[in-house]
Amino acid sequence: MFSNRREAVLAKTFIVCLVLGFGYDALDRFWIQPIGTAQAEVQQAQDRNRQLQLDLQLVERAQKNLRSMRSQSLPDDTSVATLLYQEWLLERVRDARLRDAVVTPGRPIAEQDVGHRIPFTVQATAELRHIGRFLDDFYRTPVLHRITFLSVNNAGDSSSMARNLTLSLEALALEGAPLIDEIPSIQRSTIASATNLERVFARRDPFHRVRVIESKPKVPVAKQTPPPAKPKPKVDPLQSTRLVASVTHNGRREAWLFDARTQREIVVTVGDDLDIAEFSARITDINSSSITFSHKEQIQVTQLGETLRESLNKLSP
Repeated sequence: MFSNRREAVLAKTFIVCLVLGFGYDALDRFWIQPIGTAQAEVQQAQDRNRQLQLDLQLVERAQKNLRSMRSQSLPDDTSVATLLYQEWLLERVRDARLRDAVVTPGRPIAEQDVGHRIPFTVQATAELRHIGRFLDDFYRTPVLHRITFLSVNNAGDSSSMARNLTLSLEALALEGAPLIDEIPSIQRSTIASATNLERVFARRDPFHRVRVIESKPKVPVAKQTPPPAKPKPKVDPLQSTRLVASVTHNGRREAWLFDARTQREIVVTVGDDLDIAEFSARITDINSSSITFSHKEQIQVTQLGETLRESLNKLSP
């Protein structure tokens, strides 16, 4: 077959090379490549699993945050939320000693897949330290609300401590928020109490102008009998009673009046009798911005923010 030994060796070597070449190709195709592919798939699966674990942690954290936010939200029923938050605002106004305060709720604003924003407006007169007390109580209360506008202006001359306050704010009622009977109590700090905050505002009033008065030697003055104390002027109960809100509660429209003289809230519905001191009237209609009542066979309308005396003065003589 082969002419000499050298040719036989060459032929055998050639055959061995062919076998090794095709054998490695087959080994690579049927063993090495599948193993590499399987290892890559395992690595991709492990990467996807790690990403899914991270996504699950993010979802759990988001659910925890949502539960926490819902616990600080007003109820998802906007009428209940409006009534509850307005009661809380009136209580804060009284605690801060804001005078002639008018708290006006607005129409709830729907936010898709979130809930509702409920706007409120507060107008009042107070010293700056009392405004500081109100703001301190506002920010210490664990409720989803925020101030969107704040204006403080002098209510008198430059030496007056009175300020006109105009405040716009929003409270959030999330979808699925539980029904609550009252807003959580204020979380007061033991380091900076509201009383200390009032003192800070009293010392650092940016509106107060220091007047320099020339000192003069004191001249002895003979003691005089003090004049008799003047009697305090009588307070008109109708002038101190103001319409502060009109809300819908349990499907019925309610009007809220606030008597600054007695610090009393008066809630009436259509058909109720309104009795204040010697004044008596029958409520005949309530809408979002006014109430209508019958007094001495005359029909009179009181607008939101007006006192009863202001509306009665509009009656023709």
